[in-house]
Amino acid sequence: MNMSWLDWGIIVVAVVALRFVSQRASSQMKGVADFLSANRLAGRYLLTIASAMGNTGIISIVAVFEMVSEAGVAPSWWGFMGMPVSIVILLTGWVFWRFRETRALTMAQFFEMRYSRNFRIFAGVICWGCGVLNFGIFPAVAARFIVYFCGLPPHFQLPGLPWDISTFAVVMALDLGFALMFVNMGGQISVMVTECVQGMFTSIAFVLIIICVMVIMPWSHIATALLSAPPEASMVHPFHTSQVKDFNIWFYLIGIFGTFYGYMSWQGTQGFYSSARSPHEQQMGGIISFLRGMPAGVLFTLLPLAALAVLKLPEFSAQAAAVQETLKTIPESAIRNQMTVPIVLAHLLPIGIKGLLAVTMLFFSFTCHDTYMHSWGSIFVQDVVMPIRQKMGQGPLSPEAHIRRLRWSIAGVAIFSFLFSLLYPQTQKIYMFFAITGTIWLGGSGAVVVGGLYWKRGTTAGAYAAVILGAVLGVSGLFADQIWQFFCGQPFPINGQWLSLIGMVSSLTVYILVSLVTGFGQRQANLKKILHRDEYAVGVEPLEEKGPRRSVWLRIVGITEHFSFTDKVLAFSLIGWNVLGFSFFCIVTVIHLTIGTSTEWWLKFWHFYLMLLLCIGAPAVVWFTIGGIGDIRALFAALKTAPRDPTDDGRVEPEAPDAFEKKQTTTVPDPETGAPEAEV
Repeated sequence: MNMSWLDWGIIVVAVVALRFVSQRASSQMKGVADFLSANRLAGRYLLTIASAMGNTGIISIVAVFEMVSEAGVAPSWWGFMGMPVSIVILLTGWVFWRFRETRALTMAQFFEMRYSRNFRIFAGVICWGCGVLNFGIFPAVAARFIVYFCGLPPHFQLPGLPWDISTFAVVMALDLGFALMFVNMGGQISVMVTECVQGMFTSIAFVLIIICVMVIMPWSHIATALLSAPPEASMVHPFHTSQVKDFNIWFYLIGIFGTFYGYMSWQGTQGFYSSARSPHEQQMGGIISFLRGMPAGVLFTLLPLAALAVLKLPEFSAQAAAVQETLKTIPESAIRNQMTVPIVLAHLLPIGIKGLLAVTMLFFSFTCHDTYMHSWGSIFVQDVVMPIRQKMGQGPLSPEAHIRRLRWSIAGVAIFSFLFSLLYPQTQKIYMFFAITGTIWLGGSGAVVVGGLYWKRGTTAGAYAAVILGAVLGVSGLFADQIWQFFCGQPFPINGQWLSLIGMVSSLTVYILVSLVTGFGQRQANLKKILHRDEYAVGVEPLEEKGPRRSVWLRIVGITEHFSFTDKVLAFSLIGWNVLGFSFFCIVTVIHLTIGTSTEWWLKFWHFYLMLLLCIGAPAVVWFTIGGIGDIRALFAALKTAPRDPTDDGRVEPEAPDAFEKKQTTTVPDPETGAPEAEV
């Protein structure tokens, strides 16, 4: 066993404290909207910290470890190309602003408002099936990390039982059980509050662990290990990576396109999409998130680099030999690659720091699992079961019965993921599995979401065509490698990232073409009504609309009258950071193409860049901790007096417009006389 009693004590105290916080949060849950979206009362810091934790599970961390161990820091250079995308998305309110204005609790509820109830059910089934399948290996990766990092035996026996019990299965069951307890106690309220508390703790832990790793593993050791790579598979120089197969410039270019095309399409964290108290709070949460992620970025890069140095350098030959002995016990190559860094860290980190890292990994596992279980379980009830009940003429459920079904569905997701993780053999890199399974839904959903929010001519037929094509291509990608190897005797030449691009472009093209053909001569969608704008504005809280800008420059960067002075400072900080980063990328790229750059220069740059992120991110930890505590207190205070509407449960009433399956006219008052006037 790799853990001391001090390390185990840190874990026990942290988990018990988290259980207390969850109990306190669950007492505030009093309705369906509370369970699904925290009654839309979350502030920016709560949103930022909690959503960042929910988006980052152990599986995501291990995927980064896997990438850095194989390709080093060189591929990260191409990530600088995506910096302008975040500015465009966050400051223009791309997708999230309009979706928040619809007041939909799930994306598929918006699909019913925009397309039809039948499409909502169809899309809900595809989205739910894709999400549950994608989530299927999350518990397995998390449990293996815990088992190998802590040095737990593969099997154990209980007195009186004649057979061995799998430690992997027990750890996975406990992990999912804790996450299920957190989410089912208070729904999105418990999810957000516990994740925010865990996020504040892990941010502080990040800084302490980073300092420790820097002391144990100087940059000079890491640099020596990085330089041991072949000349054209450099782990430092991004322009000398022609032999790097998967994690190259195309991996990032496709990712940039997918970020813009599929923004908010992935529903794994859909509870956060409708939890903000206003669209502007959602926007500001995204703007400040770049500061919150800096310490995590440093740590998750530094840890695999330190592990690489242990395996490469003679100074650590004793630790490397112990690591290799453990790796020999793992027969599957894909799993062996995933567990290399955790096993190395178990032999490298000192007592206390090891327990601190174990707690942060457990917290990441809890937060990711409860977020995803909440999302996929809610989607099945909200977007499949409830619309089918409406089609059958059944009345609404009581809030208690509705929440009970949500809890059952969430428990079902946990059971499926446990069984899938137990039985599914992992044979490929995590990022490639994400890309392939994600295409089943993301291939077509991006076109449907963007087209539905921004294009009045998008039709239900076009939406069906896009989602069906994306699903077919995604499912085909799951079996393409096996089929190709069976007939050709070699791996499939197109990896998961390229398959995802093919799915997205094909689905977008089909959506446009089918919509143009089937929408010819038909009434266009009334986006003002769907977005609750102008004469259609309704709701318990006023939904903000983009007001007039004060200057051309503010109009260019998307800063509206809703921005306070502090908001503007933060927005311009984001703009400055991203513009500076992208400009630096362009300048260095031009310099390399003209006069060249040396490997030694790149080593110095990566060291400086990691230190810069740490120096900026460490003070932000204090700021976000104060803001997070304030937002939790504000949420509890607001929930005590907030009105609960029993009809605010995700239903779309029959009188809601269906723009393409039936024609109808809507009367609106004439802006001058006030008399009713037929809408054209």
